[in-house]
Amino acid sequence: MEEKISLSVSVASGVESVTKKELKRLGYGEPAAIRGTITFDGEWRDIARLNVFLRTADRVSLSLREFPARTFDELFDGIRSVAWEEVLKKDARVIVDGKSYQSKLFALSACQKIAKKAIAERMKEKCGLRVLPETGEEVRVNFRIERDVAKILLDTTGTGLHKRGYRDRVGVAPIRENLAAAMVLLSDYYAGRPFADLFCGSGTVAIEAAMLACGIAPGLNRRFAFEAFPFYDESYLLSVREEAKSGEKRGMHAAIFASDLDGGAVEMAKRHARRAGVEKEIRFAVKDAADFRSEEKNGVIVTNPPYGERVLDEKSAHALIRTLGGVYGQLDNWSLFAISRDAAFEKAFGRKADKTRKLYNSDKECRFYEYFSKRERNNGR
Repeated sequence: MEEKISLSVSVASGVESVTKKELKRLGYGEPAAIRGTITFDGEWRDIARLNVFLRTADRVSLSLREFPARTFDELFDGIRSVAWEEVLKKDARVIVDGKSYQSKLFALSACQKIAKKAIAERMKEKCGLRVLPETGEEVRVNFRIERDVAKILLDTTGTGLHKRGYRDRVGVAPIRENLAAAMVLLSDYYAGRPFADLFCGSGTVAIEAAMLACGIAPGLNRRFAFEAFPFYDESYLLSVREEAKSGEKRGMHAAIFASDLDGGAVEMAKRHARRAGVEKEIRFAVKDAADFRSEEKNGVIVTNPPYGERVLDEKSAHALIRTLGGVYGQLDNWSLFAISRDAAFEKAFGRKADKTRKLYNSDKECRFYEYFSKRERNNGR
């Protein structure tokens, strides 16, 4: 195994700029994002570090080989040339997936079969097997063919990075943990600033804000696919976990408020906050959004209000957004950031957003509406 490796971080559309900033803060420079993938060189320890520390990414992959693939034979030979016997355990259950852009090979199902066959043939020959047992842990191999060049990637994450481990129950309209983290990072929130989510549901947005304020690494307490790789040194993960723990700032007494009219949702949110280790950082309440008041100045609301699909009808959702706009208008120099699929959000809210951007919630296109405080607007936001 070479000391330098090529790593790819996949990220949802609309979140690329946030993940790039995360990578820069972690010391990985400013790599470009192409089609939702950010690729750069790293070291073996970085596999563990990226998986543990990244808040907004989907998964981290290791690039194994890159080669021309204009025909099925070239694809088969290129994949078979990878030393799979060093990468996989004999009983690994291999799942193959892939994408193709502007290439002669575009039939993905056929490419998947060829890739799986190439891996199986190599493993059988090198490991002295007649058939692959595939009784062990699942390993995901991805191919990416772009302009007739194939890149073979080994997924190091396993279950997507949005799965932190603290959310064991699901509300009516859940939002993924990494999208919630992206919303917080896209806002002008910083540790110590008053924060509120007035439609907290199962608590994800407020919990991600609290984890950020306390410096708690999102992947600290979960398992990853790379832990089962025969070639990966477990000492890397141990040292990264120590690095993560040393950077924590628990007991910040962050001024985070989270409320919902649904008492059951609030109890679920409290449970999740306990599991995430931030229950002391968040003040939960069963409360109508219309009743929110704060004497604090320069706070920020980040929220995911109902928008007339799974929760409430369109008329009721618009009334709720109007209420949110009225509450926001009474606060002293606060910012507000809301994600919604409702194209009439700004009209119902009562004012045009300072900025909007496209985000995806469970593959559904949404808009992120950004309303800055006077102070933030004066600072050039």
